Amino acid sequence: MSDEKPLKFVEACYDSEEYGQLYALNQEIPEEELEKAKPYMKKFTPRSFKNILNVSGDPFGWMCIKEDVPKAEKALGITETLEKFEQEQAKLTKEYNNRSILKNEAMNQLESAFSQGKRPTTNIKKLFKNATKIYDPANGFRDNHEVGAGTLFIISSEEIWYIMNNGGKNDNWNMNNVIIPHAGGAIGFKLAYNEELEYLIKEVSEENEYNGEPF
Repeated sequence: MSDEKPLKFVEACYDSEEYGQLYALNQEIPEEELEKAKPYMKKFTPRSFKNILNVSGDPFGWMCIKEDVPKAEKALGITETLEKFEQEQAKLTKEYNNRSILKNEAMNQLESAFSQGKRPTTNIKKLFKNATKIYDPANGFRDNHEVGAGTLFIISSEEIWYIMNNGGKNDNWNMNNVIIPHAGGAIGFKLAYNEELEYLIKEVSEENEYNGEPF
């Protein structure tokens, strides 16, 4: 059936003393099929290990060491191989790391730019009312503004605000220039609108728009 999971080897348990990582099939298969792979596998129990205290995961069942996985895969005609999975994971990790580097670089540029911004006193209600876009990185403001945490980037046609919530019980509220109803307030920096700033903000926030309290 089309909704069946593909047969593949998955991590089953780890023995730090002798075997290292052990792999098992992700589903049961008929005994006659399993016979094809048994030359490369071993039926494990806790007694199979020198020291069961050094084993994590499930120590029961037919498993094989990593070096024998390709042989067992070939015997069973497995196409979703461990090597393919590891290559895909390595690609995703590389993409994630590259993305993180770009986000960090963008944030450094934003912090440098906004450090030169103005800090007039205002109310977040007014900023929300005039906004064309409000970005909330990782929903930090939506989920944590009531305890004085989270940041926002509030964009209008003429200006961009970088809002850093500063309403925690141990924060210095005297530094706040942005009033937030029912909260301690925030530190806000204002710059004139420009497209480069908005581009950097989209990078940092992954274009995640604020979807919490409208104030």
